Amino acid sequence: MRRIVCSLAALLLTACPTVEEEEPPTPVPSVEDPSCSDEILSPSGPGGGLAAEPVEAHAETYGADPDPFQVRLQWPTSQPHISGGFLWRTDAETLASTVEWGVGDDLGNVTEGSSFVYGKTDAFAGYRVHEVRLCGDLTPGTTYSYRVGGAGGWSSVAQFTTPAEPGSFDSVTIGIAGDSRGAYTTWASVVALMEAHDPDFYVFPGDMVDLGVVQSEWDSWFEATGDVLRSKVLVPSHGNHEFLATHYFAQFSLPGNEQWFSLDYGPLHLISLNDTVSGDNDIEVFQPNFLETDLADNDSAWTFVAHHQPMYTASTNHSSNETLRDTWSPIYDANGVDVVINGHNHLYERSVPITGDAPDDDGITYIVTGGAGAPLYEGTDTPWYSAVANPIEHYIIATITGPTATFVVRDLDDNVIDEFTVTR
Repeated sequence: MRRIVCSLAALLLTACPTVEEEEPPTPVPSVEDPSCSDEILSPSGPGGGLAAEPVEAHAETYGADPDPFQVRLQWPTSQPHISGGFLWRTDAETLASTVEWGVGDDLGNVTEGSSFVYGKTDAFAGYRVHEVRLCGDLTPGTTYSYRVGGAGGWSSVAQFTTPAEPGSFDSVTIGIAGDSRGAYTTWASVVALMEAHDPDFYVFPGDMVDLGVVQSEWDSWFEATGDVLRSKVLVPSHGNHEFLATHYFAQFSLPGNEQWFSLDYGPLHLISLNDTVSGDNDIEVFQPNFLETDLADNDSAWTFVAHHQPMYTASTNHSSNETLRDTWSPIYDANGVDVVINGHNHLYERSVPITGDAPDDDGITYIVTGGAGAPLYEGTDTPWYSAVANPIEHYIIATITGPTATFVVRDLDDNVIDEFTVTR
C-alpha cells in the first residue's frame, strides 16, 4: 500500500641484488549477467543522426592528445551490483582502450575494450569515445579503484563502490534533476549541491542540452559535472532536446536498447523510458510490451519510473501528455509503480496521489523536475491533480529507508521548497 504524507555523492629500491617477477594478477571470476554484453556497438540515433564509424578494437595507437577526458562510470546493465562500464574521450587517432582496476587501491586487473568515432567529415577527424565493460566481473558491496587509457596516457585513479545485491539492503539516496538545457553554469551548481548530500546515484529525466546534435554543448554539460561522474552513475532518460542524436547514444552506455530499460539497486527497481521517439509504435506498442514484461518480473519493494514528458502538469507551456497517460499509466497502476519522475516543463511540480486518473491516497505520485537551468515557465493552472507547482530552479534528494521514501526539494540557495513522503 502507498500513502503520501505532506510535510514540509614506486617503491625505490636502493639495494636490489635480485628482482623476483611479480605474480600475474589472479583473474576475477565472472558471474553470468545476461543483461550485460561485452560487445560494443557503433551508436547511431534512431531518428537518423550522425553516422558513427565502425568500432575499432583496442590497439597501442596514440594520437597527439591521448590523455583521457570526460571519464565516467556507467551502468550498461540492469545489475550494477556485479557489472559496470567506463566511457571516456581522447583525440580521434588514439585507439588504446584499457581499464586497469582492482579491489581497494589495487589496479592489478587489466581489461581492454574498443572505441568508435562519430561526427567525422572530410575536414574533421571526428569525436572518439572509448568504452570498456566489466560484465559479471564485479563483487557486490565492494570498493574498486580504476584508471583508463593506455601507456601513452592514463587518467588519474578514481574509485567507486558497487551496491550490495538487490533486496539485501533497504536504504538508497538519489539525486534528481532535469532540464539543464544550455545553462551549464547553473547545471554545475546543481551537481555540486546534489553531491553535497552524497547520493548513491543520479536520475536525469531529459533535456540535458539545448541542441543534442551539437557536441560543444555536450562537452559543456559533461565538464560542468566535474569529477562526480567518475565515481557515481547518472541514469538518463532521453528528452526531446536530445533529438535522438548519435551524440546522446554515443556518450552513455545504458542497458538494453538504451531508449527504454530498467535496473535494480537495493530496494529500488528503476525504469527509464523514451517518450520522444521515431515512430508511434514505440509509444503505443513496444514500450507498453516492455513495461508489461519488465514489471511482471519485478519483486522490488519500490518502483520508480523516469521519462521526459509529464502525464500530469499544471504548466501552461506544455500541456499534460494524454497519449502517455492513456497508454502507460494503466500499466503503472496495475503493477505497483510508486513514483513517476518527469521534466519537460521548467518548474517543480508534484501531483496528488493518482490511480485511474482520479485522486487516490494509495496512488502514484507524479513529479515534474525541470529546474536545472532551462528558462523557467511561469504560467500555471490549478487542475484537480496538482498539489504543488512552483516555477523555480531546484533539485531533489530522494531517500528510501525501508517502507518510506522521503523527497526533499531545494532551491539553489538550498532552501527547502517542498518535502513529502510516500509509504509502502
